[in-house]
Amino acid sequence: MSAVVPETDKIAQQRQLYGESVGALLRVVTEGLGLTQSRVARVLGLSPAMLSQLARCQRVKIGNPLAVARLQALLSLAEEAPRLTQQDVATRLDEIGQSRATMTTSQTYAASAADHAQLVRRMLRAVASGRELDAAAAVLDDVAPGLAELVRAYSTGSPAEAERHLASIAHLLRP
Repeated sequence: MSAVVPETDKIAQQRQLYGESVGALLRVVTEGLGLTQSRVARVLGLSPAMLSQLARCQRVKIGNPLAVARLQALLSLAEEAPRLTQQDVATRLDEIGQSRATMTTSQTYAASAADHAQLVRRMLRAVASGRELDAAAAVLDDVAPGLAELVRAYSTGSPAEAERHLASIAHLLRP
């Protein structure tokens, strides 16, 4: 016989897993990108019913790791959306919806170049503002021009610029 888990415990579990409840994250995405919950479900690769159950804490965990990666990408896009054109947002939504992660034997996931670029961008923006990152890049120009270029491409450049930069150095990242 399974015990009924109170909704507050389920919200706490979601916060532990995702940093916030799925309902709160879904609101950030729907409001930030002007999407319906049904459209978000399609982009995530979940059924609308499943997403609804997650949002209402009837379920705790998103079972598909790819859907979790896509949710993170949608949250990043919602954060960036005010600075992007509608076409850029639409293109990025298509890319997120089509992204595929591949499982490795160590149970980690390899994401697309866009996902990697987005992760670097979010990390830089988490610790400094765009103005601070521009200033840091200017200081680095004479000492470490490659690092200055990286800071500019991922912090204040467009997502497309970050992806181009990653593609230009991808050969350096292979084992």
